Amino acid sequence: MRNSNQNIKILWDGNAALVVHKPAGIATQAAEGIESLETLLRTQFAERTDYLAFPHRLDRPVSGVLLVATRKRAARLLSEQFASRKVTKTYHAWVMGQVHAQQLGHWVDHMRKITNQSQAEIVQPSSQGARVAETKVSLRMYDSATNRSLLELSPLTGRMHQLRLQTAQRGFPIIGDWQYGGQKIVDESGKFVEIGKKPDQTRREVPYSATRLNNETAQKRGSSEAQNASEGTASELETPVTEGNTRHVDRILLQAHQIEFHDPTNGTLKTVTASEELPQSV
Repeated sequence: MRNSNQNIKILWDGNAALVVHKPAGIATQAAEGIESLETLLRTQFAERTDYLAFPHRLDRPVSGVLLVATRKRAARLLSEQFASRKVTKTYHAWVMGQVHAQQLGHWVDHMRKITNQSQAEIVQPSSQGARVAETKVSLRMYDSATNRSLLELSPLTGRMHQLRLQTAQRGFPIIGDWQYGGQKIVDESGKFVEIGKKPDQTRREVPYSATRLNNETAQKRGSSEAQNASEGTASELETPVTEGNTRHVDRILLQAHQIEFHDPTNGTLKTVTASEELPQSV
């Protein structure tokens, strides 16, 4: 668990804007009374400014570089840069399995948010609410000992859970991301272990799209796994916690590695890189 008294690391300070390193396990913003990156920064910068704005966000289990505006004009200019695709973001992700050359390159999908759920799905271009999602993908390395690949992902659009869903749809979900089929995580020794539920977690059903993704992913790995995936709606949540081989995780192995943007004060091109490497285990 994170120490609330620990300051958020500042990677770049341009006076009117900041680039910070967001830790995994904490929301960028949250409802009143709930700790978030915003509440921590407000405490940290209480003597400097009472204005903070977030032109983009990172999911709760994702770590890495994040732009924060400390002045209204900077917030507007940075938002315009995102809208016009002048901001370049690069992510690193450990995914399950070996990703081959023909699976890399330029990914184009159509996605939409599932109504009343914090989840997205891949749909046909003609589907209601469909929005195009584009990502450039390259392979940094493959670890044959643990059968996982380190990908570099550069999203050209900013859809909800875009990278998490696009990797899962192609059969190699991000490690630790049970929501999109990554039912396994890697422990400190590099061994895959299953994610179990918390003792107080009640049985619930995963949306059809998540079940379908789990099934499709399993089919690409073997018929026995496919059968297991099709027999249950949420096997990763229904597995009891067994001390020593399952544990609850607060992060996935996805990190915002680098961001390139123009300083809203003087227009200078800035490139800021994460100060920490993406961990190899959750």
